[in-house]
Amino acid sequence: MRHPAFLLALASLTTALLSACGGNEGAEAPIGPPVDGGADQLVTDDDASTDSDFVLDTSSGCVTGDSCGDGGAGVCLADGTCCDRARACGSLCCAGGNVCSFGKCVTPGVVCVDATDCSADEMCDYALGPATPSGDAGVDASSDGSSDASSDAAACVGGAELKKGRCLPRPPRCAATGGDAGVDGGSSGADSGSGSSGEITCLDKCEYRPPVGKFEPKLKFSWGNALAPSTADSVMMTPIVVQLDDDNCDGVVDERDIPEIVFSTFANGSYNLDGTLHAVSIVGKKVVEKWKVLPSGADPLWPGAHLAGGNIDNKPGNEIVTCTRSSTGGSKVRAYDGKGAVLWTSPAIGYCRVPSLADLDGDGKVEVITETHVLKGATGKILFALASPNNGEVTVADVTGDGVPEIVSPVRIWDNKGVQLADAMSSAVAGGALPGGNFVAVGDFDKDGSPEIVTADFATHTLHVWRYDPKAAGKVRVLRRNTNINGTLSPSLCPTGSAGNTRGGGPPTIADFNGDGTPDVAMAGGVAYGVYDGKKLLDPTVANPTLWLKQTHDCSSAQTGSSVFDFDGDGKAEVIYSDEWYLRIYSGSDGTELFRTCNTTGTLQEYPVIADVDNDGHADIVVASNSYSTITCPEGGTKQAGIRIFGDTEGKWVRTRRIWNQHTYHVTNVLEDGTIPAFEAPNWKQPRLNNFRQNVQPIGEFSAPDLIVSVRPSCEGAYAIIARVRNVGEAAVEAPVDVGLYAGTTLLGKGATSKTLYPAEAEDIAFTFTTVPPGVVDGTQKVHAVVDDGAPPHPWHECRTDNNKSAEVGARCAGPK
Repeated sequence: MRHPAFLLALASLTTALLSACGGNEGAEAPIGPPVDGGADQLVTDDDASTDSDFVLDTSSGCVTGDSCGDGGAGVCLADGTCCDRARACGSLCCAGGNVCSFGKCVTPGVVCVDATDCSADEMCDYALGPATPSGDAGVDASSDGSSDASSDAAACVGGAELKKGRCLPRPPRCAATGGDAGVDGGSSGADSGSGSSGEITCLDKCEYRPPVGKFEPKLKFSWGNALAPSTADSVMMTPIVVQLDDDNCDGVVDERDIPEIVFSTFANGSYNLDGTLHAVSIVGKKVVEKWKVLPSGADPLWPGAHLAGGNIDNKPGNEIVTCTRSSTGGSKVRAYDGKGAVLWTSPAIGYCRVPSLADLDGDGKVEVITETHVLKGATGKILFALASPNNGEVTVADVTGDGVPEIVSPVRIWDNKGVQLADAMSSAVAGGALPGGNFVAVGDFDKDGSPEIVTADFATHTLHVWRYDPKAAGKVRVLRRNTNINGTLSPSLCPTGSAGNTRGGGPPTIADFNGDGTPDVAMAGGVAYGVYDGKKLLDPTVANPTLWLKQTHDCSSAQTGSSVFDFDGDGKAEVIYSDEWYLRIYSGSDGTELFRTCNTTGTLQEYPVIADVDNDGHADIVVASNSYSTITCPEGGTKQAGIRIFGDTEGKWVRTRRIWNQHTYHVTNVLEDGTIPAFEAPNWKQPRLNNFRQNVQPIGEFSAPDLIVSVRPSCEGAYAIIARVRNVGEAAVEAPVDVGLYAGTTLLGKGATSKTLYPAEAEDIAFTFTTVPPGVVDGTQKVHAVVDDGAPPHPWHECRTDNNKSAEVGARCAGPK
């Protein structure tokens, strides 16, 4: 929900969120006063001057910084010029219609609700817009789970009046100062980004680095009940995270909205038929079901299959791609729009369990790729079938290096028209054909620019590594074959006849687990989770490439997957894995168990995913569970069901993307807003990537907000004191941020921001009086403001907190008020 203006009556004072344009409330054209002669400068307690004053009455002379002009409405600049305060900008006097922004006089641009309304080099500054209305500008979502495909629960409230600003140029980054911009401050000093007159002219580096070694995940949110009738809240597939609706009401579905978590449930243990599709989101710090769909008819949703999400029709917003399965085993593909309405259903195809999205021919039109067919994303029309039988999952990557993507399965490669290019199961392959494969991942282990293909062979519980080689027999060169993923652990740890006893091998994960700069491979089977050293995998002289191996328990399917993330940003990835009993997090370097909690599941091919699901600037873990089977957690015999979200409630985990859109996710396959790129960049060639099923921190993963506040009187119309909150850091800070107004140690009132403030953006909070305290209005009693007043608990950390107090100023106007 959006936060309304925070109103509090205290000492005959009320607060409301206003624009900086005084009496022009509600008007969009007029531009209010700019930063007042350095009022937005970064000030510490030591810098605050008790002589600082905003005096607007008669001046005795023109001394730099003094009031001047008729009624004291101006300020004296360094050159002796008397400039109207609304146009003063350090040593400059801006022309009419211009405003002062980071030490420069600029002409404000168009009215904006969000920075997306501005050009790429601009920001939306809310301090220059009309007042935020009181009331709720959030979503009107059903909280009882009764919404359906026709519900408009996810939509922005119609007619909601939103906070508006004006587009201004983004300030430049300050030159590096050589100082430490870590936890102790993103600025080397109070004046490092200031001009000669004290105004801020650039933004300093601003970082917060979480403490390494302390790892304490907490359950933040959950959906589902293990005791639900017919165990109908059971989930046994990989949830996806994707934006589906316009939460912030700016008219655009993009990464600034709160993403949806989309998943399928099943009842009565029927995980092959009659699934229900759900979309939930975190709204107002709780899980809200946006919509759910239970398809009827001959082609029900396959709840044991996976999903893909993204923009598949080139229209605004994203869609969800699902697989159906009939009682006879036939498959179709069905797409839903962002509100849960059916977009299309394909003709019958050979097989669909792990759909993925890509633009195969770079024409800007997305294709849906299944294990056996390629379909047109906008309509579901079948474009072609893949030659040779294939039931293993596929991914899309340019493994031939010709600049055009190929379709890659565990054992075969097709071009973007469906023509087979290579077959690792061919008898022509040197050393013999690979026996088969079910799951695939792509990465570059020798870092020569040409990727290797990792195959999980479920039937033989082995791992293979191969690559496309146009000069080799069959165009395939096998680099590693038949590595037993059970290692030294006996299959007899699983009951005779179970999948874990005779088979095993789930979706591979690629990441740099030990921090040596080379990606490694991780894979789970029935009795073990193993990580295999990337260098050793390609070294034929190394018989055992295992980096570490841990006993697990997945006897039922023996083919679950895992994901990877570097939660503390130390360069070493952590492993997130869920077997039949537990959600576990391992240290990537040595397999030390960092965290374990009960998470029961009968297991298929699912795995936990990592994304920022509540848009708070920190990574979260999303994991599925189910209660239909006899499986219980060894600790207490409990069961879990549904979707659970874990995070670090103290905000120590670093940032990550707000999307994980498909089972074969690998970062470059999708933009954060759900757009499928026309030309996907090779993951293995991108700095900081070369991974598969790992989410990453965006550039500036340690970036933090830095809040400052300035105070000035508003002398047009009713008297008020304006506190301008500006974020001079490098990361956004969500609303509400508390602001206190003080006269000495006396609290005059409380206010709060109403908008997420991105770097350089500001918002004004107006403290209005019914009875003005005499010492305040005549200037004899200085006032100041404190941002993040009281430092209440919140998930974000500032890079510095010694600048949260404004200068103490007098706030008198000309004439009685």
